[in-house]
Amino acid sequence: MKIILMLFALLFVSPAWATDIPDADSPSAQLFSQRCSVCHSLPHPQRLDWPHWRSMLHVMKQRMAERDISLPVEEWRQIAGYLKSHAR
Repeated sequence: MKIILMLFALLFVSPAWATDIPDADSPSAQLFSQRCSVCHSLPHPQRLDWPHWRSMLHVMKQRMAERDISLPVEEWRQIAGYLKSHAR
């Protein structure tokens, strides 16, 4: 019986670490989710206002460059646009 309850919980209860982000099915949200959760947990776009997100994106570019990781310019623009439109 305990096993059945555990399976039920795993199947039907949203995990506590999941972040519900705005427009989650949009291409921009999916790109944000895919790229920005590789190295750390996915932050909610409303965590910061746009000026702070812009600064944070600059910091992330620097950290990625230190690790020889890069994203195409268009992906940066798409992620920035997503954050700008959903920032607090």
